[in-house]
Amino acid sequence: WKMGNCSTRQKPLACTFAKNKNHRIACFKDYTFPPQFQDIDCTRLEKQISGPQYEEIKYAFKYLSKNTNEEIKKEYTLEDRKIFNKRLNLIKPLQIILLWALFLQIPTCIMISWIYETFFYEVLYAYFPGLFLILLLAFASENLFGIKIMKKRLNSKIESVVIAWNVINAHNGVFAVHAPERWEGKGDSRRKIPESLNLWNS
Repeated sequence: WKMGNCSTRQKPLACTFAKNKNHRIACFKDYTFPPQFQDIDCTRLEKQISGPQYEEIKYAFKYLSKNTNEEIKKEYTLEDRKIFNKRLNLIKPLQIILLWALFLQIPTCIMISWIYETFFYEVLYAYFPGLFLILLLAFASENLFGIKIMKKRLNSKIESVVIAWNVINAHNGVFAVHAPERWEGKGDSRRKIPESLNLWNS
């Protein structure tokens, strides 16, 4: 899967991905900026439909992405969303830093146990407080900080826009689907798929 490309097993007629371009704090994502749907891929739509109907559907799908972007921007102006995103800017980098620290701690524990000729599990005790802190931060971000609640609220608003669009454009024999950010695949092929709007045949 490539971002900005609809190359999946089941290909939609058109798709667009939500991106947060050039908004970063150091090397970390800045959650205070709203993601926006950009760079619509209409490759399959152009192959299947031509003439005035193609132009009508393409324009309508662009209009859907524009309306969806406006809805996301409105959501990001709400006071509780602003507070929530500022907290994410703090906790997400902290989770990543602690996770890397834990990875580095394992070889460090092995080296210390080898140098001082002590048991590895005795040195490993220092590893568990960090692991506990990671789990606590993950739990806090999902529950105390309300990630699930915020995602559900925004997704509900986007779904309302999509449903209204589908009613208006049903005569063209197409419908749009909002796909939230998700993980797909297994093992080494497991990848994070960005949030997207997809256009399908009815």
